[in-house]
Amino acid sequence: MAREVSLNCLQELEREVILQVLYRDQAVQNIEEERIRKLKTHLQHLRWKGAKSVSQEYRENSCARCHQELGLLLNRGAVCQGCSHRVCSECRVFLRKTRAWKCTVCFEDRNVKIKTGEWFFEERAKKFPTEGKCSEDFI
Repeated sequence: MAREVSLNCLQELEREVILQVLYRDQAVQNIEEERIRKLKTHLQHLRWKGAKSVSQEYRENSCARCHQELGLLLNRGAVCQGCSHRVCSECRVFLRKTRAWKCTVCFEDRNVKIKTGEWFFEERAKKFPTEGKCSEDFI
């Protein structure tokens, strides 16, 4: 996609301006990559923090995120629609303008996809699942 362009036909000032733009673009890309890396690291930390440890006694009646014991009548927990784990009321994040909610990990996963633009590529793949397979149909 990227082509090499000869800058020999340009004047010195024009070359300097173009190179400055390219350096700024590279700096912006590096900052964006660092921002995305931090978001994904935070999400991974939330996943590890909420993971059930093998060394801990596994209890079915505990929150999948904070491991708080769930009650029989009060704070029984509810199943997250995103990951199907039972979570306590403290580990739920309600979505704006709706009564729907997600657990803290699913909510953060959603935020990372929004902030990084991953949602766009996922939706495009859903909408055009056969992209790249057309040539096989004609053979």
